[in-house]
Amino acid sequence: MLLCFLLFPILFPIASNRPQVSSLPTIQARWDASDLVCIGEADSPQRTGRAEFIDGANRDQLSANVALERCFKGEKPDSPDVRVLGNYVAAAKPGDRGVISFAYSGPPLGFVHNGRNLLFLLRTSVPDEFAVTVPIYETAIPLADVPPTYPSPTSAMFVKVVLTRELESAILQSEEAGRDLDSKGFTNPLLSDYRYIDYLFDYLGHVDGAVEMSRFLETVPIAIQRDIAIKLIDIEDKPAGFDQSGYESLVIALALDESAPPWKRGNAALALGRHGSQAALAPLLQLASEPARTEELKMLHNEAVSSLSSLKARVIPPDK
Repeated sequence: MLLCFLLFPILFPIASNRPQVSSLPTIQARWDASDLVCIGEADSPQRTGRAEFIDGANRDQLSANVALERCFKGEKPDSPDVRVLGNYVAAAKPGDRGVISFAYSGPPLGFVHNGRNLLFLLRTSVPDEFAVTVPIYETAIPLADVPPTYPSPTSAMFVKVVLTRELESAILQSEEAGRDLDSKGFTNPLLSDYRYIDYLFDYLGHVDGAVEMSRFLETVPIAIQRDIAIKLIDIEDKPAGFDQSGYESLVIALALDESAPPWKRGNAALALGRHGSQAALAPLLQLASEPARTEELKMLHNEAVSSLSSLKARVIPPDK
């Protein structure tokens, strides 16, 4: 009799000496916590067959080979080809067949992405091997497939200009096409352009971010113009003399555009509720009056109704 056995990967838990895990949402926080900050191109992450015990749970260890392009903090290794280690949020068990099902609520998860990344790394005891600065949670930022034009390395603003251009290139590509998931589900597409816009404001600050984004808005397709306009009418700290009202028409157009994704239209409606003028009353009323045939449109309807109420309270005198 021929006996057949199904073989599943067995993950051996190992203790981790990393400090308690916490999400680092800003670029500056990731920068400060890292030994190296580099741009590099990674292949698809793979499970190593080991699990680390981190924050009270076993987490699959992941590995990716990365070709480093340039580093902005720390000394670039002699060899540009390095191994980067990170962790999945859970550990596989025999019988999972590579698929782990679980419910999760928390900070964004992620490891390095297949393609170009802005990487935040810690040294290990092994030469040419690094660990992502924060295991489990998203730290690497996926970048566009083709690097933008860089300024001269001797420029005093070199790093700032490079990172700004990289994030702006990612905004452009994220609206055109993302990267497909690989067969193991590890490779994420580019982030939404909203995420990159937020990263730019985080990195540059609201004042410089508003100046840069108002310049960039003039050079991009209309869909991205509208998404940037939402951010520009929503910021509290702004440059002296900065006129946010000039972007309201773009936000109104997005809210009313039936061809746009409902969640983007909802973002526009909410921004109008917070910072719109009387010019936004009629569009919000129209949006709140439209039939909601799907769950997404029902959510949009509710956001429009809420925003209309908030806007009326702000712009209509109490005696009217």
